[in-house]
Amino acid sequence: MKNILFLAGMVTILQLAPHNLVLASTVSTPSSTVKTTSAQDYSNPKTQKTQNDTSTTTATTDASPQTSSQAQSKKNTVSSETETVKNDFVYSSINEDNFQNVALDKIWTIELNQPVELSSAKNSIKIVNQSTKAEIPINVSLSEYNMYINVAALSNYDPDTYYTLTIDGSLTSKRNEHLKDSITLNFKTAPKIVSVNTITTSIGQGDSYTLPSTVTANLSNGSTEQVSITWDKPVDTSEAPGDYAYEGTVKGYDGKVNLDLTIKAKSSSSSSNTSIWIWELQKQVDKYGGIDNLISELKSLGINDVCIKYHDGTDTAADGADFKGDFLKYVGDFKNAGFKVGTWGYNRFNDPSTEVNIIMDAIKNSDYYVFDAEDDVVNKTSQTESVLKTIRQYIPNAVLGYTSFPIESYHQDVPYAIFNEYCDFTAPQLYWGELQWSVTKATDKMIQDYKNAGLDKPLYPLIQTYAVPESDYQTYSNYNFNQTGLWSLDDMQSTCVDYLTNNHGKLTDA
Repeated sequence: MKNILFLAGMVTILQLAPHNLVLASTVSTPSSTVKTTSAQDYSNPKTQKTQNDTSTTTATTDASPQTSSQAQSKKNTVSSETETVKNDFVYSSINEDNFQNVALDKIWTIELNQPVELSSAKNSIKIVNQSTKAEIPINVSLSEYNMYINVAALSNYDPDTYYTLTIDGSLTSKRNEHLKDSITLNFKTAPKIVSVNTITTSIGQGDSYTLPSTVTANLSNGSTEQVSITWDKPVDTSEAPGDYAYEGTVKGYDGKVNLDLTIKAKSSSSSSNTSIWIWELQKQVDKYGGIDNLISELKSLGINDVCIKYHDGTDTAADGADFKGDFLKYVGDFKNAGFKVGTWGYNRFNDPSTEVNIIMDAIKNSDYYVFDAEDDVVNKTSQTESVLKTIRQYIPNAVLGYTSFPIESYHQDVPYAIFNEYCDFTAPQLYWGELQWSVTKATDKMIQDYKNAGLDKPLYPLIQTYAVPESDYQTYSNYNFNQTGLWSLDDMQSTCVDYLTNNHGKLTDA
């Protein structure tokens, strides 16, 4: 009988033993599974989030009684650890799943498993700026039958700043129970939008054009981000030629975003002899607010020929850019708009058989292909001939060109002669601004060098769209080359835009 009483007493003691505070989504049963959210890792940029999220995310965990007993004396920090829960007064969930990019106007909603007293909540909760160590003024309120505590800063948080929200163990429920363990939540606020650059674009009257749905915002931490924008009015491209102004609003930014649109009269001029080269197509599509807007912009400059990067050696994607994928995504749009569409690739010839297959794929998907033969093909005469000979064997009617250094005598280790034998034209990189030469000195030297080297294919120079005055383009046009390429849309500056606009894309006096 004594043994029976002893065992009953032990059972009673075990049933009354305290259990540690945990993050629980369901606490109405003696034991429930709960998964929690981590606030410890601030280093993972892939989880960044800037929008204010006020929906409640229920935390759940799954663990053993051993985990619970080991943590009994520890302060409860919101983390991914797991523990078993009983019917104590505990924290249940919080309306956030990313603690490293919190909105500046964030309102925290903390769910508990018992209703609480407002006065107790106000006295037990604080938020501290980790940089200044100062407690910030907050407003504490209750909702959902006093089961939810809502915590808001009286003014927006500072951007890109670490804070700590704590709920100490003095928090009392209406059942007069104290919070089992205090809670510590570390979080970092998102950077603030400090500016959005004015957008300037031009289109032809009646062209297809829509205002961009996203713009590039400059953030307080020095980075940039694509953000959604709402405009004050739509565009009517049938309006009379002239200048039109639009204002956009971006959430979280106090200023207005300005877009200046010029609608130009329809030109009766014939198509220009100018092509424009593009390195990262998707970035340009995003920059102009969509493929239709990009096409309209090029048309307004008198351009209807684009040469788009397709590969880098044996890679069709590199440094975050999907060259081939982006080309195939938009080539139909250019074609439908009446454009001639070429491809180019930076050639390495380290693996000729693989690279030649990529080049032939590019040729089949475009109107012409241009080899970019620079330092990586130096002294690779046999590889170069193998690639070009194979292409001519399998696609004899392909339109091929090559681009390389403009002063042949400075780069005699580049196999110019092989390219000249198999290609239909050459596009020397006539960047007189990069050479720090005058237009005439650079152009005259290029012409003479190519002639002296016996390079007799038509010269269609590739000239820079940046860092040269508008008058240089007029000087260049006096040479009357049959075709000219522009390097590049990615780098194009206003002086080039102004010249093309005023001359409808023509870089010749003919």
